[in-house]
Amino acid sequence: MKITALGRKLIYLVVMLAMLVPLYMLGQPSGGSGDSGGQLAEMRDKFNIAESDLGEISPASETMKLASLGLRGVAATLLWGKAHHFKVLHEWDRYKATLNQISLLQPHFDKVWEHQAHNLAYNVSTEFDDYRQRYEMVREGTEFLTKGVRQNRNAPRLIWYTGWFYGSKMGTSDEKTQFRRLFADDEVLHKSLVEQGINVDSPEARGPFFKPDNWLVGRLWLNHGYDMVDSGVKIRRQTPLNFFETGPKWRIKHAEAIEDEGVLDERARNAWELASETWQQFGERSVPTTSPFTIKLGQLDELVRLKALRLAEFRELTGEELPGIENQWQPDYMPFAKKAPDADRMRAIELAGELKDIEERRVKTDGYRKQINYPYWDMLAQAEQERRTIKARRLIYEAEKANEAAELDKAIEKYEEAFAIWAEIFDDYPILTIDDSAQDLAKSIRRYSIAIDSEDLPEDFPLLAFVEMMGEYGQVDAVLYEEVRNTQKAKLAERKKELEEQEREREREAAEEMERERKAKADAEAKAAAAETEDSEAEQSEQMEQEEQVVEEAETTSDEAAPTESESELNETPSEESTESGEIPEQSSADEATEESTAA
Repeated sequence: MKITALGRKLIYLVVMLAMLVPLYMLGQPSGGSGDSGGQLAEMRDKFNIAESDLGEISPASETMKLASLGLRGVAATLLWGKAHHFKVLHEWDRYKATLNQISLLQPHFDKVWEHQAHNLAYNVSTEFDDYRQRYEMVREGTEFLTKGVRQNRNAPRLIWYTGWFYGSKMGTSDEKTQFRRLFADDEVLHKSLVEQGINVDSPEARGPFFKPDNWLVGRLWLNHGYDMVDSGVKIRRQTPLNFFETGPKWRIKHAEAIEDEGVLDERARNAWELASETWQQFGERSVPTTSPFTIKLGQLDELVRLKALRLAEFRELTGEELPGIENQWQPDYMPFAKKAPDADRMRAIELAGELKDIEERRVKTDGYRKQINYPYWDMLAQAEQERRTIKARRLIYEAEKANEAAELDKAIEKYEEAFAIWAEIFDDYPILTIDDSAQDLAKSIRRYSIAIDSEDLPEDFPLLAFVEMMGEYGQVDAVLYEEVRNTQKAKLAERKKELEEQEREREREAAEEMERERKAKADAEAKAAAAETEDSEAEQSEQMEQEEQVVEEAETTSDEAAPTESESELNETPSEESTESGEIPEQSSADEATEESTAA
């Protein structure tokens, strides 16, 4: 059968339509609202290799990919070289345009966003003399990272890096004072942050002056990354320990920053309380390790206690064959367990396995704690939230201001009062003698020596031992550091007892004060009631007296108006004496007039 040209075209068309149907089913994009799309869209979303939702595809990016004819790697390499060239020539507009082209070619390559954002914030910003222009470059870097976060929804490392920029770059650079102030007033950036889901108006983001604080905003970014990891996203190219410690540490850095800026009152104490609470919460987080188990940095003491309990039980089961086992670096408990009596052997073997597991966790926990100096930050936050520490720092701050103003007598007085308090703090927290603030205190002591015009400090100087320990260059050697670190644990336990006793004493005094106030109030009410009763009785008495007086006055008036009984007797009948004598008393003129009228 001969097929005509029209028939062949129809056959080709039917075959093409038949091939398009499975392609359409496989490549259907996601609708973004529960519709996962075709299989290719699901794979793109699973492996995060391209935008897969309708409305998220960047036409410019897709055009760049097509324009490179499949040679995206070569094109990206050429653009990286061009970007470096423009940076050397200080052609910043072309440099940023090239960065944008690189991001269009490699939107899902994390290093593109990290490296170029670092270039803008750390390298390009230093090329400007005006700190305002430097801040603009730092902001460009953070916004570049934010764009990368939008392009990579499952990249916690990028989110962490963004939080790091807001905290470290703006809070530790040479221009940190100016950067923090500019950031607090940057309403344009604040609006952009709100669009990214960072609530800069919340108490979690605002500092003591009710403006967004760079350290706290950076912490909110880090919290987004923690939520992502907790939901199941894996951390790539970063250790979990470093990833999780940054957010709690930003709380501590915020408290230190506001103290450096002169906030040395109850606001600073509240900041340190929150920092201590956040650090302890970090200690309760399960941190993945290189071993097949997780650890909690705050449970080292619990592991030591648990090991002691299991070891005591193991001794009872194994008898006299155990002495000397504690002296081994990593003791093997199994040989001792197998020699236990038959009735206790199974339990001894179980205990041997538990002891080995506990020891491995203890060693890993202790090693991770040392990596980030966990005990130091924990004790620092506890020490700094005490009111005496805040007072000591405020006195040093005031002394430095007075010294700058050449008010030497006032400065010396403030210095000496602060040094006495610092001596007490170092007695309770020896580990504070080796931190950065201790070096600042050493500088204050040198300025004090200049103020008193004496290089030799008096023998009764409260911080004399501290000065000798710091040495000429203000550094503590490693051996002394280890001694201080080992001593701090017992000191901390003792200080906690003192603080608990002080708290109980304050509660007792508060209860007594409340009781005194209650008694005083009751006495006042009783006196008021008694006074009211006395006033009422006095009023009633006065009223009764007035009534009696009125009655007496009424009776007196009545008595004056009516004749008395003796007068009535005299008027009506003659007296006995006059009757007996035969004399008749004289009649009154009224009687005589009556008789005359009758006779007539």
